[in-house]
This record gives sequence, C-alpha cells and structure tokens, in this order.
Amino acid sequence: MGLVQPEDPIHVVIVGAGLGGAACAIACARQGMKVTLFDQAPEFYPLGDSVGFGSNTSRLFKRWGTLYDDMWAISSRAGDTIMRDYDGRVLTVDTTLATAEATYGHKGLIGHRGHYHMIFIEHARKNGVEVRLGNRVERYDETKPSVFLPDGEEVVADVLIAADGVKSAGRLAVLGFEDAPVHSGYACWRAYCDSSIFKDDPLVSPFLERDCLNLWIGPDLHGFVTVIRDGSEINAVLTHKDVGDIAEGWMFPGNREDILEAIHGWDPAFVRVWEKMQNILDWKLVYRPCLDKWVADTGLVALMGDAAHPFLPTSTQGASQAVEDGATLALCLAKAGKGNIPLALHTYFALRYDHVKAAQQIGITQRDKWHNLHDKNTKKMIKTLDTSKGVLDSYWLWAHDAEKAVEDGWEDTSRRVKEEHHL
Repeated sequence: MGLVQPEDPIHVVIVGAGLGGAACAIACARQGMKVTLFDQAPEFYPLGDSVGFGSNTSRLFKRWGTLYDDMWAISSRAGDTIMRDYDGRVLTVDTTLATAEATYGHKGLIGHRGHYHMIFIEHARKNGVEVRLGNRVERYDETKPSVFLPDGEEVVADVLIAADGVKSAGRLAVLGFEDAPVHSGYACWRAYCDSSIFKDDPLVSPFLERDCLNLWIGPDLHGFVTVIRDGSEINAVLTHKDVGDIAEGWMFPGNREDILEAIHGWDPAFVRVWEKMQNILDWKLVYRPCLDKWVADTGLVALMGDAAHPFLPTSTQGASQAVEDGATLALCLAKAGKGNIPLALHTYFALRYDHVKAAQQIGITQRDKWHNLHDKNTKKMIKTLDTSKGVLDSYWLWAHDAEKAVEDGWEDTSRRVKEEHHL
C-alpha cells in the first residue's frame, strides 16, 4: 500500500508513463500526493531491450519500498565490462559493476527495459497512483492547470508534469512554441532475443556461460553485446553514422546487410551475433540541447526527462537522469506545499539544470572519443585510450544523490528562486 495521504493532498498529473514518468509518480505518491498518471498506450507490454541504471538511481529505488529488490531479482549479475578493439583484442576489463557497492554505496542495475517498466507501473499502482492508459493528452492549459483528452474531458490538477518524451506536447505549454527534435546524425541498430539461437555456436556460446557486458570500439562505430538472465537473453547494439529522416518517426526495421557491411573485418564473434540476431531495429537518435526553460511562466507546468533533455545512449544515464528528475520534483513539491507550486517547480529546475546539462554532454563526448581512436583508412588505433577510471566517462554521476541534493540545497536555492521570480 502507498503512504497515507493528507486530507488535502497536492494533485499531481503526470503525462507519460515511461520509466521517468512512472518513477516520478512513485516518488510523489510516497510523499503523500494524489497522482494521476496518463499514457496514450492502451496497454503496456514488456517490450524493448536492455537499459542500465547507475548507483545514483539504485539508492533511490532502495528508499522506495521494495522497488530495488524487485528490479535486482531480474537484473544482470555481470561484474565487469570487457572493452575490445574492433578486431577482438581486449583493451581493458572494467570491474566497476562488481565494485560499485563498495565505491558508491549501491550496485548498478542492468536489465530488460520492458521488464523494469512493468515493475515501475506495478509499484506506482501499489503506492496508490491512478494509472490511466489509452488516454492521449491533446493539450495543456498551463493556467488552471489542466489537461484535455480527445473526448473533451478536462482533468484539473494542482501541478502538471510533462514526462512525454522528445515529442512532448507539454513543451508547447512551457515554451509557447513548437520545438521539434532534430536528428543527431547517428543511429543505433538494436536487437534483443532469446540466446538459444547461439547455444551451439562456437563463436558466441562462450558469452552465454555467465551474464556479461561486452563493448567493441572501431572507426565511427561502437557496439555492445549484453547477456542477462543467466545467459538466457542477449541484446546487441551498434551505434553508427546516419543521415536518416525522422519526420515521420525514428524507429525502422534494420537491414542486416547494411550492418554486416559496416562491421566487415571486425571480431568474428561480434559479426556472428549480427548474422543471427532477430528483430533488428534501426533507431534514429534524435537530440536537442538541454532546454534552458523547463517551467511554464505560470509556474504550474514542468518538463522532465527526455521532454527537457533527451540523452544519447552513450551517456548511459538517460533513464537514470529522468528518475532523478522525478525524485527531485516530488521532494520539492513536498517541501514547498500545495500553495507554493511555482516555488517548487522553479527550485526543481535550479537544482537540476547544471547537473543534467553536464550529464547530457557526456553522450556526445563519449561517442566522439570512441569513434575517433582509429585511422579511418587503415583502422589502426592512433590515439591512446585512458581507461584508468573505467570505460565510461559518466561514472562520476553514480555518486550523486538527487534527494540529498534537495535536502542540502533547498534553503538557499528556494530563497534565491523567490527573489528571482518574485514569489
């Protein structure tokens, strides 16, 4: 059961029930708020491939009831990340996954995005969140505030949170104009399947002996192969340059021949994975710089997650930063109280903006580092790769505690916000 609500709780409407929106709903409900969570999908299924959460979010999950325990039960037991050159030569073995609890206080989590999502929705409901599926929000009224559904229903709340992704309708209410996402110039071929198709394959079957995380880097390309659930499931991702059009969407069937041409001459084991993987998708990586405005002029509508700051997958922090947004919003709303929603939302932005902007940039710098180590013609590595701090530049984010940041920064930041916004 959720926590007991006060007699006149803050009513929070969250639009978008993805990982970030669902996490925000859980966090708000646990602060005693009334939460309505909308999503246009008529039903959720455990779709997708792997996703990782750093220790920065594991510490939050542990505070939110049994959420962490339920996630850990289906998470990878991999203790290291093996980085290889494109030809298969091992460059380094990063043991951060095994040492994260000792270093940061909590383990990182890697698992199936769809399975995690189902757990988030279950916990939202357990905490008393009203989850309304098959309800597409057509527009926002940032003054009441309220949202309107296609059948004309208007739902009035105390605060609206737009967690509806890169195509967010909430951005219009916040910015006052349409702000379309742009293609980043890169895309990911992605596939997830049962690993039984590799059971007797001499090149790939050794990866199935235990949960593992493997990374290959080459000229203008990098790829992951992740094995989870005791070797029973395998996920493959390959990031590549792309000039695709995202006008009508950004998820298309992947062409196996294009993939095999791109990785010709690569590690035979990595090539074999892509020769056999099923259900390949070509995901165009859309992007926009971190918005410098997340809160409507009325102070009653806020953006979070990809609606405010879409992350490239090379940051390995997109889902984690959306969860941190949700945790910060919930605590700011609780501290400000029902009569001070603008103070809560503007303080949320002030506490998060610089941190998120720096985190988002890692997605670009990490990709560029990996993609430019080799001579494009000879494919020989011509730059030294420093892996002394691990394979990811985002590990410094694992030490962050979003809720502690609110506790520590609320007094000074909210005072400054009051002065700046005349609240």
